Amino acid sequence: MNKLYFAIGASGAGKTAAIKVLEKRRMLNLQVCYFDSIGVPSPEEMIKEYGSADEWQRMKTIDWVRKIKTDYLPDRNVVLDGQTRPIFIEEACEKIGIDLYEIILFDCSDDIRKQRLVERGHPYLADKLMMNWAKYLREECISRGCKIIDTSNLSIDQGASRLSDYL
Repeated sequence: MNKLYFAIGASGAGKTAAIKVLEKRRMLNLQVCYFDSIGVPSPEEMIKEYGSADEWQRMKTIDWVRKIKTDYLPDRNVVLDGQTRPIFIEEACEKIGIDLYEIILFDCSDDIRKQRLVERGHPYLADKLMMNWAKYLREECISRGCKIIDTSNLSIDQGASRLSDYL
């Protein structure tokens, strides 16, 4: 059976940049999926359709896990890049019947995160809400014993190599 990896982290942690490097390296037997490729509605739309942004995230995590199990896992390992809660990942994998999965948190210091978000043209994301989200993910992943890649002092290639080591 192939394995599903969840590369999670708050914006600016380096997860997507590292995964794109791995894609360029054309790792065999690895399918990459991007959570946000489904489109991220406005908070108002999430509330209207799902009751809350959290419930949207929960339901979309379940949808992704279902799609991955059906479309990709029979043939290869999969990495899902996204910002979702570990508890939603655990619930989705249990509900869909995936036992072989791993959560890998990409993390960095708040100062580095802010710098990266500003450099990438998204200074509005470098706010207290994002820093709290990063702290929440860090604490949740530590409590669950997840692997953590601290990219604060790593280049993108180094972050990709660390991820590759886990895969």
